[in-house]
Amino acid sequence: MAMRQGFRARIVLAVLAAAIAFCATPLVSGAASPNPFDLSVRPVQTGDVLPSVLVVDQRGQHFDLAATRGETMVIGFIYTSCKDECPVITQKFGRLDAMLGPGPYRLVEVTIDPVHDTQAALAVYARTHGVRSPRWQIVTGQPEALDRFVRAAGVSVIDNGRGELVHGTRLLLVGADGRVADVDELAAWDPASVAARLQDLAGRRSSPLAQADFALTKTIAQFCGGSYQVASGIMDVVAVVLLVAAGAGVALWLGRRVFAQGA
Repeated sequence: MAMRQGFRARIVLAVLAAAIAFCATPLVSGAASPNPFDLSVRPVQTGDVLPSVLVVDQRGQHFDLAATRGETMVIGFIYTSCKDECPVITQKFGRLDAMLGPGPYRLVEVTIDPVHDTQAALAVYARTHGVRSPRWQIVTGQPEALDRFVRAAGVSVIDNGRGELVHGTRLLLVGADGRVADVDELAAWDPASVAARLQDLAGRRSSPLAQADFALTKTIAQFCGGSYQVASGIMDVVAVVLLVAAGAGVALWLGRRVFAQGA
């Protein structure tokens, strides 16, 4: 057991060392753009209670998003007239819903455009994208209150002047106690690893490898300016190196066994 734990520790150190070495230049040359609302609203961090906000979902159900207890919740941010990133996020929410299986889970997509995204607009969007699961909700609310919640969630929204809203793709993972348990800043988050993290938060069995992928990719991406592609690429390279090393070790062991038997 001690040897296995030591081996795992060496893998983690190898991955982090590769990340730091590969991403040293971006760290020096630039940093992520600051949230323009940080001065007025403090973004939630891990361990914070989810801010209160009254919302209505695509089915017309009214509730306080922060009042949900006993369920592990994931919160993402979209708007219905978005033509690129948002439909992809919704598709991934669908995959996430399927991967989670039965359990105390709630999936919430919050609109960043409550002025135009009425409950009726959300209902159309949900039908268009095949949102059928009762635990999967797309919500809107009073513009001022929802805007404050989006800011508090750490999501910046900028109108580019062409009718498009440029926004962050932050995911909030909220525990059954109503506190933010994890934050995923990656634009290209992986549904399988997020599902594993949610299952773990809910006390359910989940893939250790997917959990490790979630933790390591998120950690590496912090060194790489939030890039999932770079972080995932580093992990793939390290995984190949480790597999080659393991294969060489097995070959060496077999060679010694054959030589010993021949002697």
